[in-house]
Amino acid sequence: MRYVFQRLAQLLIVFLLVTFGVLIVMRIGSGSANELGLRMLGGQASDTQVAEVISRYHLDSNYVVQYLYWLRDLVTGDLGYSQINNMDVTQLLTPLVMVTTLLGLYAIIFGVIIAVPVAVHQAYRRDGWFDRIASLSTFVIVGVPTIVLSVLLKLMFNTRLGWFPAIGDKIYPWQDLGGHFKNFFLPALTLTLPIAAIYARLLRADMSLTLQADFITLASAKGVPPRQVLWKHALRNSLFSIVTAIGTQLGALVGSAIVVETFFDLDGLGGRLIRAVLTRDLFTVQSLVAVIVLLVVLVNFGVDLLYAVLDPRIRQVRALG
Repeated sequence: MRYVFQRLAQLLIVFLLVTFGVLIVMRIGSGSANELGLRMLGGQASDTQVAEVISRYHLDSNYVVQYLYWLRDLVTGDLGYSQINNMDVTQLLTPLVMVTTLLGLYAIIFGVIIAVPVAVHQAYRRDGWFDRIASLSTFVIVGVPTIVLSVLLKLMFNTRLGWFPAIGDKIYPWQDLGGHFKNFFLPALTLTLPIAAIYARLLRADMSLTLQADFITLASAKGVPPRQVLWKHALRNSLFSIVTAIGTQLGALVGSAIVVETFFDLDGLGGRLIRAVLTRDLFTVQSLVAVIVLLVVLVNFGVDLLYAVLDPRIRQVRALG
């Protein structure tokens, strides 16, 4: 339990530092509170409107005071008001979170589903023809930039074959499963392929070492069926690489999602973040970064807890402090 509180404290510090840093960066270049308020209003506003914005968001105070007020409002569910979009930031972001969350979940889940059987078969038949072909394929996929992969997939399946719509729409699976599949398949596939390739390469390396371990030899000598040795004993002790990659690759996945959402015309957190930065929509940028950081922090926290599930020895060490 103490370990859980320590990790939560560390992740909270990360969240505070990143969001406070974004607040400072977004205000750099504003010489005064009036200039900052005018910028938030889109560059055209009366003195009364500017004064109201300054008073509401305490723009005439120092950065720490502004951040504390923003943090207080965040805790109560008030993410501020987007003057550019003329609506509450909470109302603006709510439908966008689901789009990016679905894309991220699809990429991670299907990446694991693809990577595990491929890597297990590679390790079991190491240096065979399947291992060589899979290793070359994953090497090529990892080396292809997301934007290039997006162009290739859209050119093949959209422009040439016409299987999927040119412009994506936020159709959720509970609304129309078929429409959701058509709109989300190519963006999800674009994110899934590099993730699956990375997972497969990591798991193949770990599985190859695990299959040479003494406990695997002992299990085989005791007459344990090869399939059980491979999928139960060897795989479980080789999953740490994938679990670690899920946490470490999440930031890169968010960055790739920005490209994919923009390219496939899906209005998610990534595309909205780009537009908010370009229009200097301060509170939208702060809130978007806060949501993204929170998602990354929570996933990494879940990864830390999953370590103990995979290896009971980790639970014992943490229990001893």
